[in-house]
Amino acid sequence: MATRTRAADSKDLVVRKARGMGRGVFAGRAFEAWEFIEVCPVLVLSAEQVEKGLGSLESYVFLWGEGGDLALALGYGSLYNHSSDPNAEFNPRLGRGEITFRALRRIEAGEQIFINYRWDEADFKAFGVPA
Repeated sequence: MATRTRAADSKDLVVRKARGMGRGVFAGRAFEAWEFIEVCPVLVLSAEQVEKGLGSLESYVFLWGEGGDLALALGYGSLYNHSSDPNAEFNPRLGRGEITFRALRRIEAGEQIFINYRWDEADFKAFGVPA
C-alpha cells in the first residue's frame, strides 16, 4: 500500500457541471486506493467571521479545529461534492494550514470524486446542503 504526496497535475482533475450539484471534481485519470489526489492550502475563517455570515461560501467550507472556525480550501478542495458513501476522504492538517484529499478505493478516469464533509444533520440544514 504505497502512497505518495504530490500536487494534482492539471490533467489529473477536471471541474465540470455535476447534475443537480452545480460543479464537481472528476478524475482525469485513475487514482489507486489510498493515493493522494490533492493537497490544498486553506483560508481559515474565524468563528467571529463566520458569525457575520458566509454568503455564497457557506456550501464550500470545512470545519476547522475545535473553536468554531471554518476553512475554505483552495485548489479544487472546496469543489468536491458531498456523499454519505464517498470514494475519497479529506484530512485537515491544522498546523500546516492545508487539507489533503485521498482516494478510499480505486477511482476510475471520468468518475466524480466525492467526500463526506462530516457535518451533522443540523449543519447540513443550516448550510442548505442535501445530506
